[in-house]
Amino acid sequence: MSPERYETVVVTGAAGFVGGHLLAHLAEAPNAPARVVAVDIRQGTSEAAEWAACNLADAARVGALMKQAAPQAVIHLAGVALAPDLETYFTANVQAAANVLAAAAAMARPPRVLIVGSAAQYGVTTGEYEVVDEARPLLGRTAYAVTKTLQERWALTYAEMKLLPVIGVRPFNLMGPGQPETLVPAAFLRQVADVVAGKRREVCVGNTATSRDFTDVRDVVAAMWSLATAAEGATGQVFNIASGRPVRIQEMLEGCVAFAGREVPIRQDPARLRVNDVPTIVGDPARLRRATGWQPRIPWRQSLEDMWNALRGTGKV
Repeated sequence: MSPERYETVVVTGAAGFVGGHLLAHLAEAPNAPARVVAVDIRQGTSEAAEWAACNLADAARVGALMKQAAPQAVIHLAGVALAPDLETYFTANVQAAANVLAAAAAMARPPRVLIVGSAAQYGVTTGEYEVVDEARPLLGRTAYAVTKTLQERWALTYAEMKLLPVIGVRPFNLMGPGQPETLVPAAFLRQVADVVAGKRREVCVGNTATSRDFTDVRDVVAAMWSLATAAEGATGQVFNIASGRPVRIQEMLEGCVAFAGREVPIRQDPARLRVNDVPTIVGDPARLRRATGWQPRIPWRQSLEDMWNALRGTGKV
């Protein structure tokens, strides 16, 4: 069994969207670690963690950091979803993870390592309605998907060789306050805010007839922590983090537009359309629920309202 409370936990990519929410969750969790070391190339804002600047591509620096922190668990969030070239994808998503794993395995008492992948690893599925479980072949062909799969496969090799207790996760579509504005629904909300502010006259969208599985980031980080502290039987496995329920993108768009309080012109932009856009993709969270009892708590409409309120709080609306 994993300990009820870790003394020290290292979180990489801690200054990012998910990282900020994870640090907030750890600060309030009943079984919170006594110490959290937040690792990033940027300085974060959380005062509940010790911040350590580190380029994870520097193996020597990673080794020194892990030795100094001496964690019992590592949650590896660091990586890039959009990069200018293949080398950057590989360095940020594969080499960085390899350095973290090697440094963890070199410790006298190797920590549990949670490796964060993505549902993008599954790639384009077929059929009218897809419920995707962890046994589904990984068909992702984008640079992001391929490097996340390489990262995960390398991490699980450590588990198979009994070098590290490793757990992999594949989150489906995330939403919540602070979501990058390149993603739905934050992209919709940003445009609606600009319409309200008189900065644009319409909202441009892609295919809104599809349905996707959205989970609030605060529920996602709770799932990650539940796995990080789960029984030993969870190690060596990969878990979907998903709600298991589809949400129509059109319905999500209408929810965003409603915040404007008036009619907002909508235009479908051909540049935003995908050639192979599967009608419905839903993640199967059954394995996660069996292992931890986790259930999502925040409905997508509440998450959307929280995102809008956070945007208003920045003065951008």
